[in-house]
Amino acid sequence: MRLVNRLLATLLCLALIAGGVLVIAEVIAALVGAEPVVWDWRATQQWADGTSWQNVVVRIVCVALFVLGLVLLLAEVKRPRLRRLRVAAETGTDTRPVDTAYTRRGVAAAVRAAVTGVDGVRSARVKVKRRRIRVSATTGSFNKAAVRRLDEAAADATRDTLRRLQLRSAPSVSVRTRGT
Repeated sequence: MRLVNRLLATLLCLALIAGGVLVIAEVIAALVGAEPVVWDWRATQQWADGTSWQNVVVRIVCVALFVLGLVLLLAEVKRPRLRRLRVAAETGTDTRPVDTAYTRRGVAAAVRAAVTGVDGVRSARVKVKRRRIRVSATTGSFNKAAVRRLDEAAADATRDTLRRLQLRSAPSVSVRTRGT
């Protein structure tokens, strides 16, 4: 969304600069008594004087601008994608807390290392979201009881890693282990 914001701000800035230059040129031309330079604003003024607010064209333009503004507002209100997970502040100290955080990729790497460190787990895929961490582990065993034990061990390893990371709000953990 940041790229879209920057692009829209640049386009708006360029449009305002072009509009300002156009107004300056038209004002100078009107003061000198010359014809309009780029845009015949007198014809537009006459059209606006003769057009009422109930005209279909005016209503369509107003509705289109309202919808565009609503879309832009909703796009800005939407929560941004989580980029980092904050660490809990130390309590009991008189110093000002330092804002510390882990990236999603860093948390995923730590969880992946912990899960693959469990004996019997071959590989793991980790997805870190705002409130949830999903772990998909694979094992070489086809025994359902062994897979269930590995599932519990992988979940314990994930929770232990999150406890050591001391995140401000610990996301829920969902672990799925399957045999290959």
